[in-house]
Amino acid sequence: MTKVSYVFFALIIAAGMLCCGCTTTTMPEDPAATRTITDMVGNQITIPAEGATFAVFGGPISQVPYLLGANDSVIAVTKGPQLMEMMQEMDPGIIDKPAPRTTNGNVNIEELLVTNPDCVIAFDVDGEIVESHTNIPVIYLSGTMSDGFDEMRREIAFMGEVFGKPDRAQAYIDYLNETLEFLRERTANIPEDERVTVFLGEGVSHLQTLGGDTFFTEWTAAAGCRNAVATIETTHGQQEGIHTGINEISMEQVLAADPDIIIIDTGSPAELKNDSRWKELSAVKEGRVYKQPTGLFLWSRPSAESAVLYPVWLAYKAYPDRFEDVPLTDRVKDFYAEIFGFTLTDEQAQKVIDGTYGSVTFGQVKQLG
Repeated sequence: MTKVSYVFFALIIAAGMLCCGCTTTTMPEDPAATRTITDMVGNQITIPAEGATFAVFGGPISQVPYLLGANDSVIAVTKGPQLMEMMQEMDPGIIDKPAPRTTNGNVNIEELLVTNPDCVIAFDVDGEIVESHTNIPVIYLSGTMSDGFDEMRREIAFMGEVFGKPDRAQAYIDYLNETLEFLRERTANIPEDERVTVFLGEGVSHLQTLGGDTFFTEWTAAAGCRNAVATIETTHGQQEGIHTGINEISMEQVLAADPDIIIIDTGSPAELKNDSRWKELSAVKEGRVYKQPTGLFLWSRPSAESAVLYPVWLAYKAYPDRFEDVPLTDRVKDFYAEIFGFTLTDEQAQKVIDGTYGSVTFGQVKQLG
C-alpha cells in the first residue's frame, strides 16, 4: 500500500470516529433526571428536572404561577382563589382542577393523593399536614401577615426558581419597584403630619383590622398615607399563626383614631352613614369610606397583586389631585396586561377599583369544603 493510501485510510477512520462522537452527544436526556431545590426554610427537595407537577396551597400565592406563565404545571389548587370571579375570567379552567386545600389547616388528603402532584408548595401548617399523611415532598414558603415588600420580592424570586421562570419573576419585581418609585415621587413632599390616615375595618363589625406589625402598614406608607391604628394595642382578640396581625379592636379605639379614610371589605359605605356609632367619624361625614377592591384574590392579604395595586388605589383615593394625569383604570389595566397577560375592559378595571368583583369569604370557603 502506498504512503498516500495509508494517509487516506487514516482520514476515513478519523472521520468515522468523529461521527460516532457526534451521535453520542445527541442522545436524549435521562427522563428520570432530577433537580434539587432549597426551599424558603432551608429544606432540600428533589423534583423532576422537567415536567414537574405541583399543588399550590395558599390564597395569595395561588396567583404566582400565572404571573410566571407556569400555571399549566399546577394540577391542584386552593379553593378560595378558585371561587374568585376574576380568577375564573382569567382562567376558566381553574374551576375544573381539584382543590384539596380550603383554608389554612384544612387539606383533603384523599383528594390530594388522587391528584398525586410531584410536590406541594405550602406554608407551615398545610405543609406539615401533607408531610404527616403522605410521601409527597413539600416545598415550604415562609410568609406571614407581617411580611412587606422585601419578603414579596424574595418570595416571587424563589417561586421563579421553583418553576424555572426567573426572568418572569424579575419582570414582576421590576414592575413593583417602578410602581413604588412612581408613588414615592408623587407623594414625597407631603409633610408627615398632613399624610392621610387610613383604617381598614374587616368583617361584619368592621372592627377586625391590620395593625402596625403587618404588611398593611407598608402598603399604606407606599401610598403616602399612615395606618391609623399602627400603634393601637389590641383589646378584643388576636389571631395567631399565619394570620398573626389580624386583630380586633374596640369601637372606642376607632373613634379615638378618627381616620381620614375608612376601607371596608363587607357591606357598603352607605351603611356606616346610618350607624349611630360610625356616622360621627370624619371619614363617614366627608364621604371617604370605600369598599376594598377585589381582583384575583382578597386585597387584605399580602399578594403579588395587592403589593402593586393596593398602594396605587389608595394613593389615588387619598390624593386625587396628584394623579389626575393618569386614570386609575389605565394603571389597573396595565398591571394585569403586563404581569398576567390578561387584558381587561374598562368595565372590568372599574369592578376591581370599586370592589364589586365577586369575592369569597373564608366562612364560605369552609362551608364549601
